[in-house]
Amino acid sequence: MGAMSNERPGLDLISHSPQQTRNVGLHLGQVLQPGDVVLLFGQIGSGKTALTQGIASGLQVDSYVQSPTFTLVVEHDGVSASGRPIRLYHLDLYRIDDPGEIDTFGHEEYLDDPDGIVVIEWPERLTAAIPDEHLLINIEYLADTKRKLMFFARGDRYRERIAAFREEVFGGRS
Repeated sequence: MGAMSNERPGLDLISHSPQQTRNVGLHLGQVLQPGDVVLLFGQIGSGKTALTQGIASGLQVDSYVQSPTFTLVVEHDGVSASGRPIRLYHLDLYRIDDPGEIDTFGHEEYLDDPDGIVVIEWPERLTAAIPDEHLLINIEYLADTKRKLMFFARGDRYRERIAAFREEVFGGRS
């Protein structure tokens, strides 16, 4: 379900610290729109939660963002770049062992909220329920604090998000 091994990411970059990963997330949060779905792949400790904390900052979320390991989902109120109130749904599916468990917590209501932005850690546990269109970010360990973040767009709206993110971070340079 992740990226195909021969597929080239729409964007990739290197983060040298958790703070840099949060900064990447902050810029990403500033270009996300209501209805967006972001899937975060990566090993434990790779920086998925740091990235989500940054996304929350970019969405002007005031509450502290941590991995919702025991609750599966945490909701945060925020504001999109256009000034619209949004809700950030942070799902962490790490603790789900049995695919049947997925059906018990109503993830569809999060995915269907037109004012919501959904960030999912461990999305491979969700298999059938993943929307066809989404932004997939694969985070790979390179060294102690160094990570490679690869962005894969699934659908035109996410190609637009990557382009907007590139503009936001690099001023159009790639």
